[in-house]
Amino acid sequence: MPNRDRKQLEQLGKVVSPSVISIAEIQKQIHQTAVDHGWWDKPRSDGECLMLMVCELSEAMEGYRDGNPHSDKIAPFSQMEEELADVIIRILDFAEHRGFEIEKAIAAKMAYNTTRAYRHGGKVA
Repeated sequence: MPNRDRKQLEQLGKVVSPSVISIAEIQKQIHQTAVDHGWWDKPRSDGECLMLMVCELSEAMEGYRDGNPHSDKIAPFSQMEEELADVIIRILDFAEHRGFEIEKAIAAKMAYNTTRAYRHGGKVA
C-alpha cells in the first residue's frame, strides 16, 4: 500500500472512531462521503441499495472461502473484516439517505431481544 494511502487511512481512523463518536454521526459521515464521491448523483431504488448490501455479504463469503486473506486495501485487516465493514457502510449510507435512525433502532432491538425466550422459543439454528 503506498504511504499516501496508509496516511489517509490513519487520518480516517482519527476522524471516524467508534469509541469517540456515535453510530448516528458515523452514519452521517458515511453518507456525506458517498454523496461527495458521486454515489447519489442519480436516484437509486431501495431494491438496488439492498442488493448492494447483499453483494458486500457475498464478497465476505468469497473471503471466507479463500481462507480470509489479508485485505489489499486496509491492512492489517482481513478480507472478511473489510467486506463486513462495507456491509455496514452500505447499510448506514442507505439509512441516512432514507432518514432512518439506525442507532436508536439498534438500541430498541437489543432491548427487545433481552425479553425473548431462549432461541426464540425453540427455533433450530
